[in-house]
Formats: sequence, structure tokens, C-alpha cells
Amino acid sequence: MGARGPKPKPTQLRVLEGNPGRLPINQAEPVPQGEATCPDYLSEDAKGKWREIMDSVPPGMITLADAGLLEAYCEAWALHKRATEELRNTKDLFGESLVTRSGKPSPYLRIRNDAAKTMASLATRLGLSPADRNGLKLGVPKERNKWAGLIG
Repeated sequence: MGARGPKPKPTQLRVLEGNPGRLPINQAEPVPQGEATCPDYLSEDAKGKWREIMDSVPPGMITLADAGLLEAYCEAWALHKRATEELRNTKDLFGESLVTRSGKPSPYLRIRNDAAKTMASLATRLGLSPADRNGLKLGVPKERNKWAGLIG
């Protein structure tokens, strides 16, 4: 049986949000180090997506520890793009060919859908989706309560 409830947020994320649940902060949580660099073996489309993502996220958000997840995301994106192009290029009487001549669904349709599922899962883990970014206020200090200094 799996763990119940939502996955716990990383300590750094809870601190940035101001720890609204007032849960104890894990002072011993490991902090990943190192800058993630784009590997040479990625496809050209995946390398382009890598650069696009790394240019759009705050520095230090994706570290060397996250590089494998970002690699998988970028390759899934490249696969999704290629499958979509193949669907568009194999047209029949109805426009995009979603069905083969034998009447079975196009294999590119399944490839595209599987890649989209992979991308959605990895985007959540990397904090790339709008829902994951919602509520984050990077670099903006939380407003202090006027009573905060009274209790030591």
C-alpha cells in the first residue's frame, strides 16, 4: 500500500511559501549541489528544449540531481513533437491520419499520447507546470507581522 495524502513538499519550497501549515522544518534535508548541463547525447530537439527550460527557470531551481529527470522530459517532448509531425505528414481523406489503412489506430497516436503522459508527470516533479508554480514567490520576502518581534 502506498503513502496516504499528497506528497510532502520539499523544505526549500515550504520556506519560500512561508510554511503556511506550520509544519516542522527539516534542518537535515540534503541540499542538491551542482549545475545541470545539457548532455551531448540528447537529440537536437531535446537540446533545444533543455536550453529553453534552463533559460526560463530561476538559477539553482534545477540542479545536477535533477538532470536525469530533465533529460527524460526533454526527450519525451522531442518524441511528442516528432509523433505529431508524423501524424500531420501522413494525411488521408480526413486530414490528419489517426487511423491506418487497415483501420487500426496510428502507432504515432499512441507514441504521442505516451510522451504527453511522461511530460506531464515529469513537469510536476520538476516544478514546470503552472499548478506547481502557483503560490511561489521567489525572491520576495514574506510580509512581517507587526507582532513578530515581541516573542523571542
